[in-house]
Amino acid sequence: MPEKKERIFWIDLYRILVILLVTINHVPPRMADVFHDWNHYLVITPSFFLSGYCFNSGATKTFWNYFKKKCKTLLRPTLVFFFFFYLLWLLGGKMLAHDEQVEWYKPLMEMAIGRPFTITAPMWYVIALVVMQPIYFLLTKFIPEKYILPISLVVGCVSSILPVPKFWQIDQVLLFMPVYALGARFRKDETIQQIPFVVLLLGCAIGIATFCYCEYDSTPYLLALCPFIMVFTFTFAKVLMCITQWYDHTLPHYKWMNLVGGNTIILLAAQNYVIGVLKITLDHVLHTQGFLENNAILKVPVGILVIILLYPLVHFIVNHIPWILGKEKKQ
Repeated sequence: MPEKKERIFWIDLYRILVILLVTINHVPPRMADVFHDWNHYLVITPSFFLSGYCFNSGATKTFWNYFKKKCKTLLRPTLVFFFFFYLLWLLGGKMLAHDEQVEWYKPLMEMAIGRPFTITAPMWYVIALVVMQPIYFLLTKFIPEKYILPISLVVGCVSSILPVPKFWQIDQVLLFMPVYALGARFRKDETIQQIPFVVLLLGCAIGIATFCYCEYDSTPYLLALCPFIMVFTFTFAKVLMCITQWYDHTLPHYKWMNLVGGNTIILLAAQNYVIGVLKITLDHVLHTQGFLENNAILKVPVGILVIILLYPLVHFIVNHIPWILGKEKKQ
């Protein structure tokens, strides 16, 4: 059998940084209270960009094999974590989450249409990838490569103003398809890759300041802002790339980063629950009711703590029940 390729360290570190931003956003108080949907621009779009960068149509020859692979590596763990946390929710999570009035079958209905909210809400991103990547696979097979990004851009713009089915995140798939295509294009275009880091950093800072000031969060704005969002996403994603690639070449590698960064589905599924446990501990055990909500400065350290606490879970699953992630047990 051919030897398994080594993981690319900077990509795993990039994933950790993005998941850390997701976690920090979920730590009370939610950033959406200050800057609406900031995570769409600082977290979600760079995530789709990296997924596009990692797209490999040569991994499988046929659409059916590619689709089965994505169901195995993305959909299987999503469903396993959903039903696990759904059981916990039924056994007592409804009360702790103040969801007593929510019908027991509501999470099942949400998952059936691919829009989980009550249980494992962050997994919508993974569900979107399950749909997006096979669509992009088909584009690469039937459309010349140079036309894929322009077509994706048009699709993204149109989907932001026309009614699009929300079944299994189709609306989000079309909306973020341009970013995914941009990541895939960036990997193969040396001209784009040579843009100076200082220019990217300046563009990133301007983009963050603009979004924080304007608070654009309404879908109709996405049509007019689509070119700007693409530029901002590219700059922010490239800044993360520069930082992680510099780290990769300068400092020693740590195996735990590859382990955690290579299994972000676990982090996405469980991070909200770890945050909830920490909050309950502060509120009911240490008698500090509302402590996190009133101390936004703790968002970063608590976010880092959550990632650290999730490491044992990642390690256990990867080494003892890897079938959840569509992997074989290590020998």
